[in-house]
Amino acid sequence: MKLSIVIPVFNELNSIRTILDLVQKAPLPKGVEREIVVVDDCSTDGTRDILKTVKKKNITILYHEINQGKGGALRTGYANCTGDVIIVQDADLEYDPNEYSILLQPILEGKADVVYGSRYLKGNRHRVLGYWHTMGNKLLTWVSNMFSNLYLTDMETCYKVFKREIVSKIVLTENRFGVEPEFTAQIANLAYRDGLEIYEVPISYNGRTYAEGKKIGMKDAFRAIWCIIKYNNSTAARLFKYFFMGLLVALSQLISMIFLVEVLGFRSSLMQNIGYAISIEVSIIIGFILHSLITWQYNFNRLSEISAKMAQFHLVTGLSFAVRQVLFYVLLSTGVGYQLNTLIGIGVAILMNFIGYDRIVFGVKIIKKD
Repeated sequence: MKLSIVIPVFNELNSIRTILDLVQKAPLPKGVEREIVVVDDCSTDGTRDILKTVKKKNITILYHEINQGKGGALRTGYANCTGDVIIVQDADLEYDPNEYSILLQPILEGKADVVYGSRYLKGNRHRVLGYWHTMGNKLLTWVSNMFSNLYLTDMETCYKVFKREIVSKIVLTENRFGVEPEFTAQIANLAYRDGLEIYEVPISYNGRTYAEGKKIGMKDAFRAIWCIIKYNNSTAARLFKYFFMGLLVALSQLISMIFLVEVLGFRSSLMQNIGYAISIEVSIIIGFILHSLITWQYNFNRLSEISAKMAQFHLVTGLSFAVRQVLFYVLLSTGVGYQLNTLIGIGVAILMNFIGYDRIVFGVKIIKKD
């Protein structure tokens, strides 16, 4: 078996020689050979000059003429791998290549398709760093778990090991550190579709401080949250996005109604009823746009398909509204108070709309696993 070690590099003058030496000498399980794929992401501090002096048969060095971020460097690296298994190695000495055997073990034993090296599982050493940075990582992992329906302890870890054929099944588009949650989302989607097995193993961690050159920042944290929302497509993820978009849709109806009454003068009883109908239609259109673009990320192939899906969206929404009205009348006649009655109706409408949008409008298929 061949292991491809992808090393994205940007301005790592002080560590590049050391990391290449460590990776080259790292012990591997018997029968595993290594290739090292280094991608220099347009370094400007002299890193590139050092890389040009490296002459090893099993090391491939690729150069970006424009800085593309870690995500861009990883895409280039993956495209040039020839191994059976790929592992990502940062060049900053935070992660120890001597732990490759631990990371590879679940795959070699046939138990896993993907392995995450977790800094937060008990059983290994780590450098003590800032509390809030650690909590930020754990918070991002927690949010990612909610949307992906995976139970990871360290989504942001550099050490991700996976079979090379997985690369052909996912499309990574993020250029900076957003590639970490994007990768996890894509893996979760594959696990849901194809039944991938995912393992975590404990690793050590010698994290850098910002004074020592750490590059990830608050901007990347906000981007990570957006990537978690955008790329996850599990039922749990769609439900979370559905409820959040639903709040925006309800807000849009309220704003529309206020605009019609207070600005356009729809003040009489008749005009307010007309305005209410208009505000409902506005909210349905906004809901269709938000749910198609964000919740279900539906790709329309032609203009006529948009019209057809809009009609289906109206039909599902109208059907749930009709059921809600009938249910309200039935429950009211049996003595159920209007408060509880209204809450029941809202719950039924929310559930019916989600199932209708999910199975009919946007055509998500139920996946059965043996």
